[in-house]
Amino acid sequence: EFRAANVRRAGDEDFYREMLRLFCAQRKEKRAEIISLYEAANWTDYAVKVHALKSTSLTIGAEELSAQAKALEMAGKSGDVEYIHENHAALLRMYEEICESIAGL
Repeated sequence: EFRAANVRRAGDEDFYREMLRLFCAQRKEKRAEIISLYEAANWTDYAVKVHALKSTSLTIGAEELSAQAKALEMAGKSGDVEYIHENHAALLRMYEEICESIAGL
């Protein structure tokens, strides 16, 4: 579940909302890249893309998505293809759900 960070000042809130907007605006492109690399079994580049998702997710406070992305990044780096196959769809689903939650803010 995504919870918006506690923002204290109006300027900070505007900046945070813009970060959330950008996070979701990039979703279609980022998902497509992750899916393409998954389908190509390019685990090295897959790890790079989920690393990026890990970082941006953490920046907006989506800690669970960030943790899932980190686990998939580590699996990609170590060649744990079984873990990737078992958790890839859940990562994409959570990414969608978070952006749906953000759209409702």
